[in-house]
Amino acid sequence: MERENNEIDEGKGYVGYREAFEIISRHTHPVGEEETALGEAAGRIAAVDIIAHVSYPTVDVSLKDGFAVKSSDIAEASAKNPVRLKVIGSAFAGSGLSGEVTHGSAIKVCSGAPVPPGTEAVVSIELTEQPSPDEVLVFADASPGRNILRAGSEVARGDVIAARGARLMPGYLGLIAAAGLSRVKVFRRPRVAIIGVGDEVIAPGQPLAPGQLYASNLITMQAWLTLFGITSRFSVARDDEEAIRKAILAHIGDADVVLTSGGAWGSERDLVLGVLEKLGWQRLFQRVRMGPGKGISFGFLETKPVFCLPGGPASNEMAFIQLALPGILKLGGDSRHPLPTVLARLTEDVPGRHRDWTEFKDAVISRDEEGCFSVSLFRHRSRLQAIARANSLICVPEGRLSLHRGETVPVQLLIHRIDEVGEAVSP
Repeated sequence: MERENNEIDEGKGYVGYREAFEIISRHTHPVGEEETALGEAAGRIAAVDIIAHVSYPTVDVSLKDGFAVKSSDIAEASAKNPVRLKVIGSAFAGSGLSGEVTHGSAIKVCSGAPVPPGTEAVVSIELTEQPSPDEVLVFADASPGRNILRAGSEVARGDVIAARGARLMPGYLGLIAAAGLSRVKVFRRPRVAIIGVGDEVIAPGQPLAPGQLYASNLITMQAWLTLFGITSRFSVARDDEEAIRKAILAHIGDADVVLTSGGAWGSERDLVLGVLEKLGWQRLFQRVRMGPGKGISFGFLETKPVFCLPGGPASNEMAFIQLALPGILKLGGDSRHPLPTVLARLTEDVPGRHRDWTEFKDAVISRDEEGCFSVSLFRHRSRLQAIARANSLICVPEGRLSLHRGETVPVQLLIHRIDEVGEAVSP
């Protein structure tokens, strides 16, 4: 009970995790639109309804190599009772039509070829035999419409192929190309600036002095952004008001969103929020009842969203992927949460922090031979090791003190595909 009371005191003035998520969602909007070639649009978000310019196919086409026939002519055909038809022409994909199918005749067609006028069905070539170029023996029937793809059956001119907000995956893009388009209008992906703050922090690759550390947070965030096709650049600023101010102003004009890492908690050396206040930013919340990651703040400077993230690796990562990254994706028209979710059975009890808090736990998810998921906590003293090696996250939501062994709970995957879930990783 004493712990709960301490957490209540600590959380005074904080917003809840869901409230913070909703505030970000309400205040982040697509940064713009652009037109791109279909081959470069994979994974992008449609900025408008995409309308078919032409029907596909434009005419009835054959789905098989074979012969275009009248169905009634071969209704009684069988291996023991083949039907003999006169071959009066041929039709190939991309070429003009050859003749008209009449009773007693057939036209040889290849897959993808327009079916000639008068065709009722196409009988597959393996069910035929040609004793001569001018005749064919048919050994099976073919009902009307057999092996024919009707004009407009894949997509009709004027159809909405993909609605505004849809993710354009390769299959969609192929359909869009078939419908006569070569370019699409998509939401522009935001440009992100990341500023690491701290006298002890230096950019990776620079000489490391005693007491200094490399800005691994910056690389982790940049890598997540790259995974979603978002470009970013980063810089490092000393724990000095003027240095922080210059870094923010250097990026705010070019970037669509600014992230700061470190210097955001509230001690005399945590200067970021003070600098932003002097620059006149509009703060929407400061600190969230979530763990790790409670030190996140969010607001606007010169109409640009600014996320102030804590500097500790675990807190930084959780604040980034649970709140900042979804907001950044929304700037690109993408409303999804970045982490896919599956249901998994808990193998152990999972304690939370307090009923009013949301707690995220590093975890390892695995799948048995029957495809069922189970999940357990990932335990390691090193937070960087946990960030690198945990493959999932368990959430103890606000309103719960703990989760219990045997429960089936939503689990966020830190991997992109469910088929990457395998055996549990040993710490």
